[in-house]
Amino acid sequence: MPTSWGRPRPLLVTGAPRSGTTWLAQQLASAPGCALTGREPMNPNGRQYKLGGTLDSWVWLSDPTPAQVRALRRAYRGLAPKVYGRYGHRQWRAAAPGTRLVVKDPYAVLSIDTVARVTAAVPVLVYRHPAAVLSSYRRMGWQPDVAEVAAALNGNARATAAPAANADLVTGMAWFWSNLNELALDAALTVPGAVVVDHAELASGGTAAMGTLFRALGLSRAEVPPTASSGGGTSARRPAEAHDEAAGTLPPDHDVAAGADDGALHRLDRRPEQVATAWRATVDEHELELLSDLAGPTLRRLESVRLRLS
Repeated sequence: MPTSWGRPRPLLVTGAPRSGTTWLAQQLASAPGCALTGREPMNPNGRQYKLGGTLDSWVWLSDPTPAQVRALRRAYRGLAPKVYGRYGHRQWRAAAPGTRLVVKDPYAVLSIDTVARVTAAVPVLVYRHPAAVLSSYRRMGWQPDVAEVAAALNGNARATAAPAANADLVTGMAWFWSNLNELALDAALTVPGAVVVDHAELASGGTAAMGTLFRALGLSRAEVPPTASSGGGTSARRPAEAHDEAAGTLPPDHDVAAGADDGALHRLDRRPEQVATAWRATVDEHELELLSDLAGPTLRRLESVRLRLS
């Protein structure tokens, strides 16, 4: 179904940070007629777009200003230069009439319904096991943005009380992951056509799983890009350089086990089925049990509504 301005509905690929949004957005952008700009419109950090310069932190965008509405529409039409970046795909056609734009933005995870209302985007909420996200944060040396997200959610009746500032990493991650995904799911379920997808199921399911997702989103392809079942990996070049459009291959974008290229933001050289299970080498049983206790209800809720890929 086209938007009011005549282009196909864009796709918003979102989820908690380190959930595989870049990899999945690249896969979807490989479909005929699609393009990916590459950067995150609501990322408030550094030299990012920051929603037209209106953001300086995480935000729950329930009532956007006129300036933010304009900034969202520019980003989701490919008209904002700052949303173009190195992880894009077919950027030359992103703003062209008829292109179905793919936007990846973990920072939109709290504002799915607002973004969809303003831009007509179809949300694709991708989730990973909270222990996988914990493993990724640990590799990067990051801490979850608990205080910032808690401030953004002040006044949201669905948000739970944040842990103390001195809480351990596992407890902080459980709160961060659960609140992002709970509120994202609440919003996504109100948007027609929204899809919830399990990263591990998609990454390990090969071409058949990716094909199921393509069909659910109205994407067509004579040959869906290979994932786990056919190797899927390429050299760790930039996506525009590594992509072989004729063969339909796109690199996975994920994390590695401890000790392998620590500090790299994205790994573009690993097979997706490795990504789906590598976190188990870096999370101990006690941490896994604690995450299961604290984040388990949210994980089960996501699993209950996800798109079945097999």
